[in-house]
This record gives sequence, C-alpha cells and structure tokens, in this order.
Amino acid sequence: MPNSYLIVNAEVFDGTGSPSAPAEVLVEGDRIVAVESHVDDARRQDAQIIDGRGATLMPGLIDGHTHLGFGSTVEHTSPRTEPDEEKVLLIAHCGRVMLDHGFTSVYSGGNRMPQAEVSARKAFAEGWMPGPRLLATSWEGSAGLVSPGHYDFPGIENRPSDPESISQFVHAMADIGVNMVKLSLSGESAVVAGTSRVLQFTDEEVAAAAEAAQQRGVWLTAHAHSAEAIQLALKYGVRAIYHVTFADDETIDLMIEAKDRIFVAPTPGIIYALLHDEEHPPTEGMETQETHDSVRQVVPKLHAGGVRLVPGGDYGFAVNPIGKNARDLQLFVEWFGFTPHEALRAATQYGGQLMNMGDELGLVRPGYIADLLLVDGDPTSDVTLLQNKDNLAMIMTGGSLYKIDPSRRTTAVAVGA
Repeated sequence: MPNSYLIVNAEVFDGTGSPSAPAEVLVEGDRIVAVESHVDDARRQDAQIIDGRGATLMPGLIDGHTHLGFGSTVEHTSPRTEPDEEKVLLIAHCGRVMLDHGFTSVYSGGNRMPQAEVSARKAFAEGWMPGPRLLATSWEGSAGLVSPGHYDFPGIENRPSDPESISQFVHAMADIGVNMVKLSLSGESAVVAGTSRVLQFTDEEVAAAAEAAQQRGVWLTAHAHSAEAIQLALKYGVRAIYHVTFADDETIDLMIEAKDRIFVAPTPGIIYALLHDEEHPPTEGMETQETHDSVRQVVPKLHAGGVRLVPGGDYGFAVNPIGKNARDLQLFVEWFGFTPHEALRAATQYGGQLMNMGDELGLVRPGYIADLLLVDGDPTSDVTLLQNKDNLAMIMTGGSLYKIDPSRRTTAVAVGA
C-alpha cells in the first residue's frame, strides 16, 4: 500500500486565490485524495498524521524563470568559469537549494549546458537526486547564434537574415530533449550597455523557429524587453515571454488579447538585485533604473487585463542567487500591486498551468499531485514568510516527505481524531 498522510489542524490556501480555510488533507501515494473539514474514520485509519498546529498548508511554489546553470545560490557563489564537470554538479546543487526553499517545480529560464539540464530533469524526476520537477530549456539563442554564454547583441541591421540557422538551432535543441527553446529577441543592457531595446532576430528567423518548434513539439520562450520584440513573440506563438519591460500601450493590449495562450515573467528579482548591488552598482548604460521605472508601469496594466504573470526573477547569478526566489512574491505585492493571495496564486495555480499541468499541479484539490508546503505563519497576510526556509515545517513532493519538522509527526491514533 502506498504511503498515506493526513494533515490536520492546518489552514489551507488552495492556490486559487480564495481565502484560507481550516481543512484536513489526505494524501495517498503521489496524490491528494481528500480536502475536507473532517476526513471520515474509514479513510483516515491507516494514515500517518502530520499536525499542522495552525500553520498554513499550501501548494509547492513554482518558479517561471531561474537559471540552474549559472550556479550561484545562497550557499555557494559561482564565478561561472568552472570546468564543465563542476558546472554539471552545480546544476544539481541549485536544484536541491530550490527544493530546500519550497520551490517544487521550475520552468527553466535557459541553460548553456542543456544536455546537463535534461539529465538533471531525469534525476530529479526519478528521485535519486533531490530537486524540483523541472522543464528544461536550451541555451539562449542570440543574434547570429553565437556560442552559449557569449553575447554581443549586434542587432539585425548589419547582418543577413539567416532563418535556416535558427531552424537548425531549434532542431538541435529538440534532439537533446529540451522542453523549451529560448530566443533572446532583444538585447540586454545589463550585459551589453544600451541593447535592451535593440531587436536581435528578423521576422523570418522567428517564423522559422516557430515552424521548427511546432514540428518538434517544443515551446518557445522569449527574452524580450522592447515592444517590437514582444510583438514578434506574440506574432509567432511564443508561450512564455520574459521581462516585457518597455511594452507600450499597443503591445500591452496585444498581450491582453493573447492572455489565454501566454505567460509573462516580468523578473523583478534581478532588477531589485542590480539596484541594490553595493559591490558593483549599476552604470548608466545598464538602464537599471529605467527598467525598474518602466516595468512598474507595465505589469499592473497586464495584471488588470488578466494576463497570467508568474514569478521567476532571473535567479542564479551571484548578485541574485538561487534561494532568494520567493522575494519575487514580495515584489509582486510591493511593486505591482498584487494582493498576497494573488501573488501566491501566481506562484501556484498559474505555475501549474505554466508547467502544462494545470489539471493536476498547483492546487490543493483532490486528484492533484501532492506537492505541498506547511508554512509556519500566514503567507496570505505576509508573503515574506516564504523567504525564510526555516518557516517551512514540511516540504512534500509527489506525496513523499522531503522535509518534516519531527514535532509535527504524531503517533496519535487517526481514527476519530
């Protein structure tokens, strides 16, 4: 018989954004099988009891834009110059740190070693290496398809359009086994000054990428700061769009029209980190303040229009390490005007939909995968509680206990409890 757990004395935030309510949650195998005010005696008699003691039970957190391959966490800083063998180990390390901080699923933001990320996906799924449920991504294809990790963002004005190379890139990444192929449709001023609003791909190139992606059954992800880049992503069916920093009103309207087929990760975490980097303060050419000011105008309009916005703040850099991912929830509230309930919904229900598992992931509901957190305190009132992993009394993934406060387990008889 599979493991059976009954979680009692908890306030349940189900992920939909509705207020929390007391309930008992029964898990059998990898699934939630009951969410009731009182699970009947016949069903609870073989269950191991976990006493919530008034804590909040909620779905595991889901991140929409983190780079496991960049290698920096709150436990370890990576110079990003390690040999490939060490980089592979760092991908695994980053996955474990994500899980330690309550992120049970990750939609990757890109990895310069996509084969290693595909291998990590397998290891995490099989359970012999601790880590989140993972969807793997290619390296970030940029103009001219320079090699992974080397970005010059020259734009499209002084080079010939090369749709064949773009198509080959998508096919090559699909051969490796990634779930998504990422294109840097705009530049990045934080890397090469003044390039965030410079278009990096031609219309024909993105069309070729979209055709190849459809043929191979992979999704496209776009790094897109400029309105022009965002519109190109929308035109060719890109599923997840990152940054959307300088969207104008026309582009915002187009995103709202496409709200049922796109996800947007506005990545506030990296902006915050760069603004507050005392060791290497941002220079004028990085456009950090302009990025901050613009995205704080754009995202509330998208939110009001019903666009599915998901957390994922470009974590993995030394200045923005993995383990701080839950800071995005605070920034969704403070910068973008979300309520705590809405921010949590973005990280749970919308995250499950982003993972293409919306009918079985991201909610506390019968039939759903038992990825669950037990949080000391009430994150629906204070989302900052999730930034401290010590507040996580339980982390459950697929019905298995990854972490449990021993004092929450009880040998009390379950029948009639």
